Amino acid sequence: MSMEAKKKNLDDWDFSWPVMNVLIGGRSSIDLPEISISGHHEATAFVRSYGYDPARTYDARLMHAVICESWAFIERWLMPKEWKMGLQPPDDVLMCYDPCELLVWACDRAPEFTNRRIWSCALLRVMHTIAHIEGAFRYSNLEVARDEIIGRIQTIITHDEQGSTWIKNGGYSVKLHKMDWKIQKSRESILLKLLHKRANVAETIYDMLGLRIVTENQSDVMQIVKILYRSHVISFPNAIPSRSRNSLVDPDIFRSRLDQIRGEYLTNKLTDAEFIESVKKMDVPSKHDEDSNQHSGNEYQAIQLTCRQLIRTPRPLTVLRKSLQVEVDSIPAEQPACKGLIELVNVLKNISQISGDDEFSFFPFEIQVMDRKSWETNSTGKASHRKYKNSQLKTARVRVLSEILSFAKK
Repeated sequence: MSMEAKKKNLDDWDFSWPVMNVLIGGRSSIDLPEISISGHHEATAFVRSYGYDPARTYDARLMHAVICESWAFIERWLMPKEWKMGLQPPDDVLMCYDPCELLVWACDRAPEFTNRRIWSCALLRVMHTIAHIEGAFRYSNLEVARDEIIGRIQTIITHDEQGSTWIKNGGYSVKLHKMDWKIQKSRESILLKLLHKRANVAETIYDMLGLRIVTENQSDVMQIVKILYRSHVISFPNAIPSRSRNSLVDPDIFRSRLDQIRGEYLTNKLTDAEFIESVKKMDVPSKHDEDSNQHSGNEYQAIQLTCRQLIRTPRPLTVLRKSLQVEVDSIPAEQPACKGLIELVNVLKNISQISGDDEFSFFPFEIQVMDRKSWETNSTGKASHRKYKNSQLKTARVRVLSEILSFAKK
């Protein structure tokens, strides 16, 4: 066998195993220890394959903005103390606005350029995460989705003269201890969440809109869940089972105890008042969830429902057609301009008959239900939101800056 044939065979079966681990091994691209890009030409092809064209002015500006936001995030959130103490990137990396250049530097294994390489890698990890956020939410009409979902939930919420909040459906009502909306998730929170998630994909952010419901006791939590689906506020076929979490109550034991109490009530062993009191006093701890969120820990107690609602939003051509129709209606029919506008409106109508007036997309939202005792534990104990965020931050720091922090200690 000739050396040329041998070389070809070896090249044919030479794989970039880190990249293969991303494609078929379930690993996130931001955890790659290295990538292989031989020069600026290949880096440009890589960026274009990613979805941006460096030759386009708009794309170049957008990528520059992503670079600036990434540095701001690293400085403010991931290493504020170290940055103030002087642990900062080399000037050429800090001032670089060309992602192709950053990719080339990230692949340069020369020992004398180690500092430049590790800072370029850290920056690219954050840039990739921000790019996913831009791609997932840039064109989503978040306000329309929020208004529709909140409007549906508000149909079962009432307030009495004493200022108490109730959730009602039909003849049944549950008094709430408190209720909180999460209308807007900050960009920093999204970044932190993605940087600690293995998938690192913005489409997996399910709690852009959230509602927390706190009842007085555990049995009322179960009633709230029942009301949510019986009132059609949520559609259980549109729930996301893989995102359902129940660290509050064991449903099997709850059902068994409830059946026992119902049996005693049916056989007249309990009065009406005793039956209600027995149900209200039920407190059934949940089984330990091996798949619980590593950052919130096993102490966090709640029923978490992740649902989707189909949101209908008008297509841009529909909005344009309706605006033009308003103009047509305001112009006298004998004017020459009116005829042209009418023809354009008719063309847009024909397009709408093919594509439809509206776009449809499922928008995810999260509802957490817990009793008062669990809420107090979640707010002050090991499962508190502050500790949850600190845990996320530590994971993100290690994931993005591990090489930098190790290199600085040498």
